Amino acid sequence: MKGTKAKRGGKVSKKKKGGRKKKEAGAEDVLFTKNPSRSYVLRDIWFRSLMEVIDQEEIPEGSKRELMFLTLSNAILDMMMDILPENVSCLLAKNLDDYLAVTVVNQERNIDLLQTFQEEFEKEKGTEFEDETQLLEALDEFEDRWWNAPRKELDGKTPNDAVQEVADRYEL
Repeated sequence: MKGTKAKRGGKVSKKKKGGRKKKEAGAEDVLFTKNPSRSYVLRDIWFRSLMEVIDQEEIPEGSKRELMFLTLSNAILDMMMDILPENVSCLLAKNLDDYLAVTVVNQERNIDLLQTFQEEFEKEKGTEFEDETQLLEALDEFEDRWWNAPRKELDGKTPNDAVQEVADRYEL
């Protein structure tokens, strides 16, 4: 997901230490900024052997790209789940499944459920709250009702039902 440093809370400060500038890694750097470098490392680790396997497969040439994508995606997901503590991996898996299912609903219906949720929440509840507790209470009340209310753009299904339908279809 795209966001700014302000949204993610990341910040970078530079300090002199022994004549070198040293960055204090904020969330932005740790989570996203290094991804291009990580991609090169993964290429160096996996690309040659992955290409050898793909090249040996007797499938139409056009299907080899899809096979490569699926194989690489699976390997990255396996690695992510494997390197995290089990409780964090389970949380990541659940959040990823939800994100993927919402994304498919959005693509199939040409809508943006999360944007629509935010717009309707702000229209009904406003944007000014005295404190975080008041915001969380308003969100809790609105969220349950919104995700469980039938919607015209979902052919009368609730957002939860539409997302669950996709999750079931993909066995998420």
